[in-house]
Amino acid sequence: MKKLLIFVLLSVSFATAQENNEAAIIVQKQVEAYNARNIQAFSALFSDDVKMYDFPKKLRSSGKAELEKRFGQMFKNTPDLFSYIEDRIASGNTVIDHEKVTFKKDEPAKEFIVMYIVENDKITEVYYIKR
Repeated sequence: MKKLLIFVLLSVSFATAQENNEAAIIVQKQVEAYNARNIQAFSALFSDDVKMYDFPKKLRSSGKAELEKRFGQMFKNTPDLFSYIEDRIASGNTVIDHEKVTFKKDEPAKEFIVMYIVENDKITEVYYIKR
């Protein structure tokens, strides 16, 4: 019983630490702006020289201007767009999300594993691990 109690307490403190992680807060704000399809709020959370990669290091896009163009078009053309975070791991400046994204209401959600690196309260790198 004592071991179970210790396990529960450690699990709760780990979950609480993740919720209070600064990087996780930035990434969550990014998810909320994404779901609102608000390109200004979304792009404000990224550094000017943000880099997006297909894992492990194949450059997909670089810079905030590219990010705004790509996501701005998607926000404009995808009214049903919605991302649900299935699971999140946050440690230091790194956040890994298991996301389920709906593009059209009549179609099943697509699953993504995305890793975010946050520095100075901005997302500086994004890695698409599975899509």
